[in-house]
Amino acid sequence: MKTLIAAAALLALAACGPKPAAETKTAAAAPISCAGLPDYAPVYPGAKITLCTQGDSTPGKIGGAVGFTSRDAPDAVMARYRDIAAAAGLKTGMDLDQGGSKVFSATDGDRTMRIQALPEADGGATAILTWGAAKPS
Repeated sequence: MKTLIAAAALLALAACGPKPAAETKTAAAAPISCAGLPDYAPVYPGAKITLCTQGDSTPGKIGGAVGFTSRDAPDAVMARYRDIAAAAGLKTGMDLDQGGSKVFSATDGDRTMRIQALPEADGGATAILTWGAAKPS
């Protein structure tokens, strides 16, 4: 009985605690800009960007990562990046299907590109694209 009374008292105290202000809301994420990507590592058409970073990776090199979701399946995402890599003169380094998780990478000298796409329940994909290049002088 004492345990029941203690539990009721704790619930009553929790109910009396501070409440968030009425105007407190979770702000909707603003669209993320990903300007300045190299031509061999563009944002996927129609993608919703969830992450975009760019900067110096090592002395004389730059790189970045773009996370995104797409309504297209991983196979379609990968096919597009294979085509882009080939058109840019990059040579395939890796092209794997690991139980639905797709990974593709390609390089040409200092230019590197890697894409990984995972299937989503709705048939779309979640992906991350990474790239690297020599730093422009």
